[in-house]
Amino acid sequence: MQQALTSPLVDLFLELCALPSPSGRERAVADCVAAYLDDLGLECDEDDAAGRLDGDAGNIYCRIPPTDDGGTPIFLCAHTDTVPPETRIDPIVGEDGIVRNAARTILGSDNKAAVVVMLGAIRRILDEGREHAGIELLFTPQEEVSLRGADAFDHTRLVATTGFVYDQGAPIGEIVLGSPHARLLDFRFHGRAAHAGMHPEDGRSAIAACGGTGSVCAQRKIGIPAGPFVGGIRQ
Repeated sequence: MQQALTSPLVDLFLELCALPSPSGRERAVADCVAAYLDDLGLECDEDDAAGRLDGDAGNIYCRIPPTDDGGTPIFLCAHTDTVPPETRIDPIVGEDGIVRNAARTILGSDNKAAVVVMLGAIRRILDEGREHAGIELLFTPQEEVSLRGADAFDHTRLVATTGFVYDQGAPIGEIVLGSPHARLLDFRFHGRAAHAGMHPEDGRSAIAACGGTGSVCAQRKIGIPAGPFVGGIRQ
């Protein structure tokens, strides 16, 4: 049997995962992140994105001053929201060492695993007195709804021009340079009534027109097929 998976990082991960944080409701996670940074003796601030995005948490930014004149400053970024959970979140560590939600819905590791790793890495750097050229941390809200938090952040605050956004489930070492982009469009289709017995050919079906929309939309490929995707249809 595999040895039980225990560590301060795992404990923090379980704590964060147990906090529901759907897009726009990330307050509890944001407070936890800020408290952790404060415990490390670091100063962080939160911008006004919450008010502008009709949410309850903004972007949390923290800069650790360089301890070495050489090297390249970097920033690290992760998001604090998740897709909406369908029921409670009860994170547990299984005998196989894998963390799962006992309630069999989302765990929230996207992107709380990255949040925990970033916090743990900074603690280790500080505890071990490792030299660095400056590190910036950015925790953004509302990523799952078209990266609204990141878009609202004042990127001119970043000193570093090189950064890593931890939000990909690929093997360690793989870097994603591009991905499909989303654009929200609303269409209204209007049909035309006609007598079904006398002149059916004069009728126009709004449903048929809607169904054919996908075939006329331009399709692009960025390594994988991309869009269009229909999010919902209503009368």
